[in-house]
Amino acid sequence: MGPVHLPPRWRRVLRWGALLCLGIAAAVLTILGCQLALRLQEPSFRQWFEGQIADLHIWGVLAMLAIQVLQIILAFIPGEPVEILAGVLYGTIGGFLLCQGGVFVGQLAVFQLVRRYGAPVVELFFERKHIRQFAFLQNTRRLEAIVFLLFFIPGTPKDILTYVAGLTPIRPGRFLFLATVARIPSILSSTLAGATLGEGKLWVSLVIFAAIGAVGIAGILLNQKILSRLQKDQPPSKP
Repeated sequence: MGPVHLPPRWRRVLRWGALLCLGIAAAVLTILGCQLALRLQEPSFRQWFEGQIADLHIWGVLAMLAIQVLQIILAFIPGEPVEILAGVLYGTIGGFLLCQGGVFVGQLAVFQLVRRYGAPVVELFFERKHIRQFAFLQNTRRLEAIVFLLFFIPGTPKDILTYVAGLTPIRPGRFLFLATVARIPSILSSTLAGATLGEGKLWVSLVIFAAIGAVGIAGILLNQKILSRLQKDQPPSKP
């Protein structure tokens, strides 16, 4: 069975439909999240909330793991809210381990799908102009170092990188190791913010969120410079 090619019109419809659903879900979750953050400052509510999580047993863990896997596969879902939620529910370390496990499984699934079906899978989620900005990954001799760097820097488009990596010559095992390890600081900081929020320390969480935001903005600016340099240094394609 060969790759499935969707017409550009259908790809746009799917992409915009997904973005609309994401926008609605994000608005609802933001409202609910703000209400939860305020209630968690009350010791009685926090104790009740922790009891509810404990009652979920292994099913809660599996659900959180599945959410993280889906976040990687459905690239339009932002990762930070999922990581923060994991921190709220399972603490800094527990949330971190769940997220890392989900990231590993999600990246493995995406990588294998792209290797099997090629560019059409990537184009389901991203426009060609966005994919082409990573064309330099096909020719660079420093592929593994660049992959690690781009996944390590906060604010880089890790969602598209996870898909584009499957189009490059990088070995699956090397990619999974580099990408998973490079994500550690980002995931750990998000679960820490979520954990302090779950403990009712709203102001501590706000400080952490502000720090994450500042680092993210710096990472975006740095990422733009790095991508410009790498695209500029791309060797000419062979005829």
